[in-house]
Amino acid sequence: MTAVAFGRPHAGARALSYTVLLLAALVILYPLWILTIDSVKSGAEFTLNPLGLPRAFAFGNYASAWRAARIGPLTVNSAIVAASTVTLTLALASTAAYGFSAFRFAGRTSFFLAMVAMVTIPVQIYIIPLYVIIVRLGINNTYLALILPYTAGSLPLAMLLLRSGFDGIPQELQDAARIDGCTRFAAFLRIVLPLSRPVLSAVAIFTFVHAWNEFFLALVFIQNPALQTLPLGLQTFFLNEFQIEFPRLFATLILSIAPIAAVYIVLQRQFISGLTSGAVKG
Repeated sequence: MTAVAFGRPHAGARALSYTVLLLAALVILYPLWILTIDSVKSGAEFTLNPLGLPRAFAFGNYASAWRAARIGPLTVNSAIVAASTVTLTLALASTAAYGFSAFRFAGRTSFFLAMVAMVTIPVQIYIIPLYVIIVRLGINNTYLALILPYTAGSLPLAMLLLRSGFDGIPQELQDAARIDGCTRFAAFLRIVLPLSRPVLSAVAIFTFVHAWNEFFLALVFIQNPALQTLPLGLQTFFLNEFQIEFPRLFATLILSIAPIAAVYIVLQRQFISGLTSGAVKG
């Protein structure tokens, strides 16, 4: 009786959790479902029945949207900017986080907290001095005008997660490597980084998503249509095309979110593992 009595609240809590998760999933997936089915309707069918299933699938909307919205070139630009940002962020954040984790020096905690606190400062506050710096460097209207600010904006969170992961690695492993002849940097490359792959994956995903979706800085620094990223190019496109042709507009949206959705689906296990590692080990 005691086991049953104690088991019932646990079962009830699980049922409540599943119910809440199911409702949350429905709230998220239903708009995507409507967006998807409307993207394969004709204009007339969408007007008559915007929430129902299509009678005939107009897959030509996707081909038309791909050509008219220049999805291919815009995706390439976003991929270049996002991949470069991820690479630079991982290189800088991992070495900086290891320095804070492995070395003891005066003001270490205060300096680290000051670095991490920058994640709370929105870019709109310092956009004017940032614009002046970008223009004086002569990199306005180039990929670097996005890659460098994106990297700077990603570093605080990346350093916080990576330091938590590095702190959880047993110091004995690094000491053993140094006894075997490894320098501290070699131990970092051969011991610390391989053991920190889940956290590195989480940081890479966070950074990639941020760089892929960012719009404000791209709007400020990129005027050349050939260098526009996906969010900026689609915003310009939506202002001039398909204002009334909602099915093709929805097809454009599906094409624009497909790459980032694919990244989440493929790397979701590493993403969850990295977040857990970074949170628990620290």
